[in-house]
Amino acid sequence: MTSVKDTTSVSARLTRSIALAATAVAAFAGLALVPATAASAAPPPINCSGDALIEKEFDNGTAWQMCWRVDSKKGLVLEQVAVKAPGEDGYRRVLDSVYLSQLHVPYDTGKNVWNDITSYGFGNQYLQKLSPAECGDGTLRDVAQTWTTTRRGETTTWMRTIPALCITDTTSPLAYRSHEQSWGSIEDAPLFTADKQGFTLQTISKVDWYEYATKVEFTDEGGISFDLGATGDVSYEDFDADATTGWPIGTDASAFAASHWHNAIWRLDFGLDGQEAMQVEQYDSVVGEMGEKTELMHTTAQTIANPANLAPVDDLTWWRVAAPGSVNGDGHVRSYEFVFPGSQLYQADPVTQPLITVTNYNACQEYATNNLNPACTEKNVIDYVATSADQSLTDPVAWVNSGFHHVVRDEDQSPMQTHWQSFSIIPRDWTAQSMGTPAGRSCINGDPGGEIHTDEQPCEQPTEPTEQPTEPTEEPTAPTEQPTEPTEQPTEPTEQPTEGATLTLSATELSPGEEFDLEGTGFAPDESVAVELHSEPIPVGSLAADASGAVAGTLTVPAGAPAGAHRVVVTGATSGVTAAVDITVLKAAAAAASASSSGSGLASTGTTIAWGAGGLALALVALGIALVVRRRRATSITAE
Repeated sequence: MTSVKDTTSVSARLTRSIALAATAVAAFAGLALVPATAASAAPPPINCSGDALIEKEFDNGTAWQMCWRVDSKKGLVLEQVAVKAPGEDGYRRVLDSVYLSQLHVPYDTGKNVWNDITSYGFGNQYLQKLSPAECGDGTLRDVAQTWTTTRRGETTTWMRTIPALCITDTTSPLAYRSHEQSWGSIEDAPLFTADKQGFTLQTISKVDWYEYATKVEFTDEGGISFDLGATGDVSYEDFDADATTGWPIGTDASAFAASHWHNAIWRLDFGLDGQEAMQVEQYDSVVGEMGEKTELMHTTAQTIANPANLAPVDDLTWWRVAAPGSVNGDGHVRSYEFVFPGSQLYQADPVTQPLITVTNYNACQEYATNNLNPACTEKNVIDYVATSADQSLTDPVAWVNSGFHHVVRDEDQSPMQTHWQSFSIIPRDWTAQSMGTPAGRSCINGDPGGEIHTDEQPCEQPTEPTEQPTEPTEEPTAPTEQPTEPTEQPTEPTEQPTEGATLTLSATELSPGEEFDLEGTGFAPDESVAVELHSEPIPVGSLAADASGAVAGTLTVPAGAPAGAHRVVVTGATSGVTAAVDITVLKAAAAAASASSSGSGLASTGTTIAWGAGGLALALVALGIALVVRRRRATSITAE
């Protein structure tokens, strides 16, 4: 493979090896943290605990925290939603609250229009009890309810507690993938890839013939997805359409089931990083003048100064909510961006014509249509915008329409296959790099200046030392006498690194079939530790760490190991912690010569990578030992 390494001089490689050794001891932690923030965040207050509190941390260090409850009308309500990025000390608020503010269902026949949230609701008797089988590997949480109904003049009070919230861990493939191949090369090289982790919150509510799943997913990249799934059955009352307003299903070709719209309008009350003043920005892209090979595409931004329906110029329009008073580690304003995979907009009602509407927060403005709060004279989103037209938009509430035109199919009977309507918000400049950035890529931030080869300049490498070692002015002369045994043994270093793995071998020049002793520390208690000979991995054996994370044992160099430079690499099976020591596998003649010199007074000392910086650097110069210690996510693959 052609790479930077192929054109690097021997002296430059030596200089870099020494620098790596010195800086590795100075900063011995193998995990390189993503530069996420300019300053640590102060955790926002949260006023729930116990079963009302949801907290989740992912393998990459991203964590979520929020409160939840089930409202009699709105169903699932999430409040004080906050995320903590890897490397940060505290949570940063994303949303003050979010819920489904209306399910507006007009029929193409013009005979019915329903407001399912305000006319019925997703709580009380409409909230469904979930079985363990429905939640699968997830966790069920109970919902306690009390409500009254009046029928034929008789009022009844109902009380019940049912398992109704399912919390499920999720994974999806290919969160990212980056293979460090040189241009035009097909040779193997370091590969960075991982699955995306997440968790979902889901409730189910039954309104008449339809059953609706309210689902919200949070990911280890800081994103949130909002989904409404519709299933259940087609109502017999809706077989009243014709060929222009419905679709024939069943054996009777004249039985047309009415087409209809599910306008799921979510209410997102933003509270980005606890900032008092936020702003909504719209970005529009238009084709411009002819460039060198094609037309230029110009994107311009405008800040939405007043509450209004945001009008996209075309399909390339996008929006974000930003917090100008909060910046990431690169000095960029933190924000969350809206992502719409596809939404069908019902044009017969002004409320559902825009994809997104924004207003300033007003506690009484609870529902997108048919507002039930008696404190408000305004009854829908259009009214909210009109009565606040003169306000500066600083505390945005987004009303997002995730629309779906349901043209019934034969396949919808029975039960109806679930159809989902979705949108997401994702972090834009919330952190200086993705929350999912692996440690091996933590130093790639901005223009990399060419191909990326982290095996040549690993991200664990801090800054170069201020002074480089000078080249020797004279070739060293051969000693005239054999060195005598030292009168004093070298003292142990006074300080040991507080993090990372250490590895000691009894010798660094070994022959095929020769035994050697290995000792190491810094692994997970009681985990299995694999030992391999690289670069083409050859299994050497495995050892079991004790309760303190230490390993020790006698192993044998594989008989088929080729002569030359190699590395002994040890890897913890559960922790992912690795450590390596360079060795030389001798040819048969060299091995014999090495054995005959064992009585010449030269002591064979083990190589330990937990020495002080000076001692380690000298050892590297004398013995050519390269230190590699890194922690990896279990889902990351790095070619050795």
